[in-house]
Amino acid sequence: MPDLTAQQAEKLTEIGTFLHEKRLELGLSLEDLAAKTLVRQSILAAIEKGALDELPEAIYTQGFIRRFADAMGLDGKSLAAHFPTMAESARPIDKPTRGGTGIGFQLRPIHLYLTYFAVVVAAVAGLAYLFRPQPQSITDVRPAPTPEAANPSPSPANQATSSPDPTTSPNAITATDPSPAPTSSSDVVDVKLSLSGASWLEVEADGEVVYVGILEAGTERSWQAKERLIVRTGNAGDVKVSVNNGPATPMGAVGEVTEKEYVVGQATPSSTATSTIPDASVPN
Repeated sequence: MPDLTAQQAEKLTEIGTFLHEKRLELGLSLEDLAAKTLVRQSILAAIEKGALDELPEAIYTQGFIRRFADAMGLDGKSLAAHFPTMAESARPIDKPTRGGTGIGFQLRPIHLYLTYFAVVVAAVAGLAYLFRPQPQSITDVRPAPTPEAANPSPSPANQATSSPDPTTSPNAITATDPSPAPTSSSDVVDVKLSLSGASWLEVEADGEVVYVGILEAGTERSWQAKERLIVRTGNAGDVKVSVNNGPATPMGAVGEVTEKEYVVGQATPSSTATSTIPDASVPN
C-alpha cells in the first residue's frame, strides 16, 4: 500500500495547482479569499503550493480545501474528497476538467463513492440519535411534596390542644420538614457551543465521532457524553463553550486550530492540544 504521506503530498499538489489557476482566472487574491472563507491566508497559500508540512492534520486540511473551492463557486465537497485522510481512502482520480458553468471532477467508479457517502451519512445519523440530549434536565425534576402539602393544616383550636411537645416527639418534628432527595449532575458532561463566526467543527463523545461539518455564525448546538467529550475546531476564537451550564468562554484565538477535552465532573477541559500554523508572508 502506498505511503499515506506520499499520497497526500501528490493529491495536495494536484489540487493546489488547480485552485491556484482558478483563482488567477477569476482575478481574486488570497487576501480576498481569506476574508471570504475565514481561513488564514497562510493556510490558503500552503494549499496552493502543495506544502503539506505547513498544514494541520489531514481532516482539517480537507475542510479548508472544501471552503477554498466553495468560495470560488466550485464543488468543494467533491474536490476535498480527493485529499486522502486514511491510506485506504486514496483512490486514483482523473484530472480536473473545466465545464461551461464551473469545474467538476469525474469520479470512477461512481457507485463506490455513492455507497461510501451513504454509509457515512447512516453512521452519523445513528450516532446523533444515540447521543441526543435528554428531553428533561436534572433542574426540571421537582422534589417530592412535603407532609404539610399532603395533609391539611389543623385548625388553631386543635393546634392549641394537640400541639406535641418538641422534647418528647422529635420524630414528629423531623417528619414535617424532609429534605428533597439529592440529585447528581456529575454523571454526564454537557457541552454547549455558540458560534459568533463560521467554523469547522468535529465533536467526539465517548470515543465516537457524533458531528463533523461547518457551522455558521449564530448557531448554537449542544452534546452530552457519559465520560468525556472532545471538541476540535478550525477557528477557535469564534467558538464559545459552556460546560454544564457554566459561563461561555472562547476556545482560543481567531483562526486557531484547537482541540479540547471535557471530562465528567470537571467544569474546565482536563487537557488541551492546540495546533497553529505560522502566518508566513506569501505572495498572492
